[in-house]
Amino acid sequence: MTRKHAEPTAKTTDLLAFSLAISLAMGSLIGCNSVQYRAESLPPEFRQAATKHGDQMDLSKIARPGLSEAVIAPSDLLEVTIASGYADEKIRPVTVRVSDSGTIDIPYVGTVPVAGKEVFDASETISNLSIERGVYVNPHVTVEISAKSVNRITVLGAVKDPGVHELPRGGCDLISALAASGGLTDEADTIVEIVRDPTRFKSADTMQSSPPENTNADNPNNDIQLAAYQSLPRNPASTVNPHRQLPQSKTPTIRIDLSEGQFVGNADYRLNDRDVVRVIHREKEMIYVSGLVTRAGQFEIPPKQDIHLLDAIALSGGLSSPVADKVIIIRRLENHSKPITIQASLKKAKKNGLENIRLATGDTISVEQTPETVVVDIFTNLIRFSVGVAGRATLF
Repeated sequence: MTRKHAEPTAKTTDLLAFSLAISLAMGSLIGCNSVQYRAESLPPEFRQAATKHGDQMDLSKIARPGLSEAVIAPSDLLEVTIASGYADEKIRPVTVRVSDSGTIDIPYVGTVPVAGKEVFDASETISNLSIERGVYVNPHVTVEISAKSVNRITVLGAVKDPGVHELPRGGCDLISALAASGGLTDEADTIVEIVRDPTRFKSADTMQSSPPENTNADNPNNDIQLAAYQSLPRNPASTVNPHRQLPQSKTPTIRIDLSEGQFVGNADYRLNDRDVVRVIHREKEMIYVSGLVTRAGQFEIPPKQDIHLLDAIALSGGLSSPVADKVIIIRRLENHSKPITIQASLKKAKKNGLENIRLATGDTISVEQTPETVVVDIFTNLIRFSVGVAGRATLF
């Protein structure tokens, strides 16, 4: 049996020529489009900064010195012993609790300020005041902390040990709460919310929702507004998960960006009993790759990592054309109505770090057709077509 080598038909040749003409026309149109920026000369304000995630934050920026365990704080339980020096005296310690104003009441001595003092200084204060008030002549005073007061703080969200944690009231702040919860997870965003205990503001909410019995003569409309209980405004451009938004309430909510090391609205960083700390989960950050790649689609930026142009090509399975080089990146910027266009070269990106541009969330990367890729594709298709026809001809 003799083999018959089939030649490409005129129809096939016409189709290939038509495909070449269309591809060249598209390539010329792309070339005529005005590219706003080259990757290697992209202005700094349009470059993506290195990404910081929650567990990479320098929390020392918002840390504040806490109180020592030996320092007396409100609600601490103290044991005070006063010896007057008489031989037949029966010395009995007195148990007192520090008030919210930082004072204690001792029988016969009266009110004594002790909050913020160490036990030795508190003993000296009690001794001096008892002498000044004519209660004792030369007393010997000892003070011991029987039980430290604690705040019960609820920590939720992207932490390793969520739940209710007891923290010393004298050193109860955001950093202590995060440390007690085991620190941040890989899924933590840089945004943390502090929700103040709603029961402390219940009476204020009632005052605002119900008119008081006695109206103010100077204010006939009874238009009372308690600014201290207003919630801080939310940023409408926030990327916080909408399913984790707080319900509408007059309970103050403080939002903190750990990457900035500062508080929105100069809010207080200290925590009170039954406050809630919520570490927001990081939303998935996606990029989109299309064009001459093996597997086009959307890809997630790995947590705690920056992703560059060549990384995106690798995520998409590599190039589908061995001579592909031209890349167009569409980037959307805040406060810009239109996206910017960035042109890059894969060949240059392998040698030049500025060309291997760092990608931002939402970037669209397109590996473009060029006259070189069109020619290679045509010859590749011709070879495949010829091999396919030859293979079928051998069957006869």
